Amino acid sequence: RLARTTVNRCLATLEAQGFVERESDSRRFKLTIKARTLSHGFDPVTERLEPVRAQLHAAATRVQWPMTVMRFRFPEMFIEDSTDRESGFAVEYFERGMHVPVLTTASGRAIIAFSSPRVRETLLEYLWPNRPEETMTLWPDRVALDRDIAAMRERGYARATRPLRLTEQGSIAVPVIVDGEAVAALAVRFALSAVSFDDARKRMVPALQEIVLGRNA
Repeated sequence: RLARTTVNRCLATLEAQGFVERESDSRRFKLTIKARTLSHGFDPVTERLEPVRAQLHAAATRVQWPMTVMRFRFPEMFIEDSTDRESGFAVEYFERGMHVPVLTTASGRAIIAFSSPRVRETLLEYLWPNRPEETMTLWPDRVALDRDIAAMRERGYARATRPLRLTEQGSIAVPVIVDGEAVAALAVRFALSAVSFDDARKRMVPALQEIVLGRNA
């Protein structure tokens, strides 16, 4: 029961902010992924992550390698907190407020893997056609990606590798689950010349899981 001019003005505002877009073959509007993820729990109240952040810093000395808490904020991962300044092994500093890619990071992959099927498909609807070239060898098609996602879910964590100047950096991330949905990820980064993925699985994955589970303590 709104006036047509009011509706047009509201839609123009939503379109400008990236929440709706016009359908190419009609005068109708449709929701973008930015709007649809709001209803899927991807923007939880920051206070929900406060216990995780507290546990993160409490474990910084024990873990030693830099850790980060990230959540999805369209169209990238948003860093909520990190222990980079507390770690003697950080070769670069990931600060709160920075954005990093989804498909090339362990945290982003954890969000994809541990989301519900409906949310995962919503995300991949945007991410897959725009995936970085470096992921195409790892996932030449959706079958390869789906197989990798199944493996991540089975082992309980996601991982990624990227080159640094003198070595390769490995990262492992576990999901933060709230109300059955992956709303954030907790990751640790390490030099593969010092720690293998197998060592990280044995030593660091339990530490990350303790931090995540401690959010309800």
